[in-house]
Amino acid sequence: MIFKLVIGVIVIYLLFSFFRKGFPQMGGKAGPAEIRTAVAGEELVEDPFCHTYVPIGDACRTQIDGKTVYFCSPKCLEQYKSEKKR
Repeated sequence: MIFKLVIGVIVIYLLFSFFRKGFPQMGGKAGPAEIRTAVAGEELVEDPFCHTYVPIGDACRTQIDGKTVYFCSPKCLEQYKSEKKR
């Protein structure tokens, strides 16, 4: 009886793992197309608002006074613009 229970639990776990990997929205890991990681040697830029360094490929960018400025997030970009107006 215990042997059947152990086999049943293993089968259920394997099925759960299989379906979880197949459907990322159910908590599985993202596929290669959904992962954005910094490329080795990619240039880092400093956010002028919070002074965080982010890879240039991940940064939010905008033109301010003819100069490209990079931010770590849209939130920092908006806060920087609102403070700049003061």
